[in-house]
Amino acid sequence: METIIYLIRHAQSHPSTSLDYSKWPLSAVGQIQAEKLGDLLDPLGIEVLFSSPFARCLRTVQPFAGKAGLDVVVKEDLRERLVAKEIVRNFQEIWRRSWDDFNFALPGCESSSDAQQRIVAAVEDIFAGYSHKTIGISTHGNVMGLFLNHIDPAFGREQAEGLKNPDVVRVVASDRLVWDREFRLPGLENIATDHKETPVIGLT
Repeated sequence: METIIYLIRHAQSHPSTSLDYSKWPLSAVGQIQAEKLGDLLDPLGIEVLFSSPFARCLRTVQPFAGKAGLDVVVKEDLRERLVAKEIVRNFQEIWRRSWDDFNFALPGCESSSDAQQRIVAAVEDIFAGYSHKTIGISTHGNVMGLFLNHIDPAFGREQAEGLKNPDVVRVVASDRLVWDREFRLPGLENIATDHKETPVIGLT
């Protein structure tokens, strides 16, 4: 029997220069997305649900957890990569460089290589503890992209930039992890937004 893992990228957040990036809430759009996502996830048969400790990931899956009667298990290593210690104007330049050079990191921040090792180890640990289950994992776009790059090196920056808020990717695990490229969550296209649509408070 296979283990099925659904990687769930959080709904649209509302970044703010006045809050630590772990505490960014969902935007008004994101709150609606989270409610609707709960219904879309229901048919998947998720039996156990994990989340990054960040507020936006927890809030994204709370409506589904309530409907499904599941506890949300927080796993620290599902957190987002620390790209920069504050919201910066040249984020896209830093983002591109971190995909071109996996060892690059701003001082005190995390490289793509380190973040990739962390997220892969976290997912593999979940897989080892819940084999033959259907698992939901609420996490973030950067580490989700790095995880998919680990499975398939052809998944790069452009593909990562194509991930939506929210997004759901299916991974099938037996003796190894395999990305199910054909999977599309029905109805997701009706609620998801592009990351470029994310509002930011305090950056003028």
